[in-house]
Amino acid sequence: MTEKLHIALVMRLFSSQGGLELYALKLIEGLLDRGHKVTVICESDESNISHPNLAVVNFAGAKKGSNKWQKIEHYRQVATNAVNQSGPFDIVHSQHFPLHSSQLDAVTFHNHTAGRLSLVGYPLERLLNNFKMATAKAYKLRHKYDLELCQKALMRIFVATVMKDDFYNTYQLDSAAPFAIAPPGASLAQESEALEINGVSKGPFTFLFVGKGMRKKGLDTLFKACSILNKRKLDFRLVIAGLKEKPLQKFELANLGISNKVEFLGYQKDMASVFRMAQALVLPSKIEPFGMAPIQAMQYGLVPIVSKVCGVSEVLSDNSDSLILQNHLSATELADLMAKLMGNAELYKKLSHQATQSAQSISWHKTVDATEAAYGRIMAKRDNTLVKGDA
Repeated sequence: MTEKLHIALVMRLFSSQGGLELYALKLIEGLLDRGHKVTVICESDESNISHPNLAVVNFAGAKKGSNKWQKIEHYRQVATNAVNQSGPFDIVHSQHFPLHSSQLDAVTFHNHTAGRLSLVGYPLERLLNNFKMATAKAYKLRHKYDLELCQKALMRIFVATVMKDDFYNTYQLDSAAPFAIAPPGASLAQESEALEINGVSKGPFTFLFVGKGMRKKGLDTLFKACSILNKRKLDFRLVIAGLKEKPLQKFELANLGISNKVEFLGYQKDMASVFRMAQALVLPSKIEPFGMAPIQAMQYGLVPIVSKVCGVSEVLSDNSDSLILQNHLSATELADLMAKLMGNAELYKKLSHQATQSAQSISWHKTVDATEAAYGRIMAKRDNTLVKGDA
């Protein structure tokens, strides 16, 4: 778009640490590069970004000791006040942050609805999530304020179609209501860092899992799949980045007979070194708005195995640059995909090569393009409303 706008981006943390935060930061960098003026309204600025068209307005954090629902109420109020006192803006854009401001133009939804696990989890998980939805005030508020964002925003932006379908079905939104899909990109690795693809390495075939959410990201299903592989007497290992082993997990691994197959790395800052340890990345999530780790891993030649309910599966191609798990709750299907990759060096080499190629086309420029296009639709709608009013 040629029109230069003054955009307010509302979020809690202005930072590169975390999925939502990195997404917002890359979007802001792209908008600034294209000549827009951006005011970030947040609790804390950890971005280290300086630009003549960038301003930061801070609001107060929640009191120490506040519980989840108190934090939700607090942030909704202080962020709303900050927006109302800092304008005027051409566009007010919430990064899935609760607002009841009179101006709310766009919302990018980064997380699924609060009731999502009730639809996609194991039976016990569904029951537990239903109980929380009925009794937990924080869950009720999330549900309430997500609906408010959907109703008030002129444009709903989602990181994947699976996210859009979740919100539209949950809140029974009109199918004609405006929305946009703006998937995240990936910060590309330097060419010198890229993994040379020479087929499957000697020694155990190494799978990598990245993330903190054990249940939502399907680590429990992955453990069961590894147990199946172990019973088939296949030579493999599983490396887990982002989690430290806890007593309950230690007991679970021992019970499944795979304690010697799994290594917990804990938090890792140097992910390039972690990616070089493995041949494939496995993300069998039950709940995954998108999932940046597979795209980052693909840059190093890793083959992603991801569940169909992951948003990232929408930019991948099964048996071309990835393997897609159709039933995210089936450990047997997952084990079969993992074994398929381990047992066919030619298939692995083909998928690995194509994965590196596909990763090059998944960029933050496309994220900014889609968001700018959404802004254009908002401004056009506003202009049409003014013309009709004048008439």
